Amino acid sequence: MNARLALNIADLTRFDSIIRQCMIAPVLSNDNGAVVNVGPNMDDSAIILNCDDKRGRAVIDFLRMADGKAKRYLTRAYVEGPRGGWRKVQS
Repeated sequence: MNARLALNIADLTRFDSIIRQCMIAPVLSNDNGAVVNVGPNMDDSAIILNCDDKRGRAVIDFLRMADGKAKRYLTRAYVEGPRGGWRKVQS
């Protein structure tokens, strides 16, 4: 079973948010708990991706590539651990 992946909501609401929304719309989860708190900070809310690991990581890589071209900080992404905790996905 693949670990669940999630993207930071604040990072998805940037100036190019329409492009980001189009990119992630096919992989958004409609299940209960689609939004999770992944940390103690106010902007640590993330939306869970509903896809396999390979596709989810491809979406993350694409968004981060666009961030790099625009010289912005990278979109924060998280992976759920075996005991339900979340940690950042490294580039």
